[in-house]
Amino acid sequence: MPLAEQRIILTMIARIQPDDEDFKPYHISIKELAEFMGIDKNSAYRECKKITHSLLTRVIEIAEPGRVLQVGWVSSAEYIEGSGTVNLSFDPLLKPYLLSLKGNFTSLKLEMILKFKSQYSVRLYSLLKQYHGFKNHREVQIDTLREMLGLTKDTHKAYSDLKANILRPVQKELSEKADVYFDMDEIRMGRRVVAVRFNIHSRDIPKTDISQCMEINAEVNQMTSDLDELILLVPESHRTKKTVLAALDSYLKKLGVDYVKRNIAYANVKSDKSYAGFLTNALRHDWGHDWLLEQNAKELNNPMEVWQRRVFQVKKNMIYICLKNTWSI
Repeated sequence: MPLAEQRIILTMIARIQPDDEDFKPYHISIKELAEFMGIDKNSAYRECKKITHSLLTRVIEIAEPGRVLQVGWVSSAEYIEGSGTVNLSFDPLLKPYLLSLKGNFTSLKLEMILKFKSQYSVRLYSLLKQYHGFKNHREVQIDTLREMLGLTKDTHKAYSDLKANILRPVQKELSEKADVYFDMDEIRMGRRVVAVRFNIHSRDIPKTDISQCMEINAEVNQMTSDLDELILLVPESHRTKKTVLAALDSYLKKLGVDYVKRNIAYANVKSDKSYAGFLTNALRHDWGHDWLLEQNAKELNNPMEVWQRRVFQVKKNMIYICLKNTWSI
């Protein structure tokens, strides 16, 4: 896959949580995706659609005893107008492979991979990591290496081209950015290079860097799940409006989930005409604060009614969404 598609797949894999038993649709911001891919913001939507369209055509082949499975990485890419996001879903047949691999994709590895400028750096890094920790070298036949890198027969056909245009640049990039890098020995048959021995070396990453990367990724994952929960609290007809989504995201980041929740509750009860404008003002001035105190004082007298009115309806919405998403996958 090209680098852009590799980055999307790795980002989706990194969002698999330790307790996940099934895939979920993975929400990715088109704006962030465009910045991520170096795409001009004015053509972000169009270019992102091209990338995900191409991703839907990518087929991988998994060979096992007695069977060969050909399957696509992604089963769907859904763009909801006005949401500013794309919802991506893995093919369900990948569950036994990706869910069982979740422990191998740490925050730190993803952080490094996303900095690589070459698709070949991602691939070679993966090949080195397979041996890292129990072997200090990996020997690969040139034909096999070309296959592993996804090269066509006419691409860098001569070993000298392969070395100059792929192996050396990747060697330089990994030595600068990764926790694993290599030097290499050429194995010859006569004058012809028939294989390469990659000598694998490690570079220590300070613990503070590891902790920081893990904390940042944990915060991003939590922020994503909080935003999804908040969107469910908004009346369905307003959930995809840009002004609503932007306000929820902004105040969630600045003031936290409880702050946003009480102002959504206030807007749901008090707004009359422009819900988006009313909610934005409620969030700006925290109109829900005093209102919630008043409601709590009243509700002390009838806790069962409170549960039925506030919690049960939200739970029904959440269950419906989960079932709908599971069905759509």
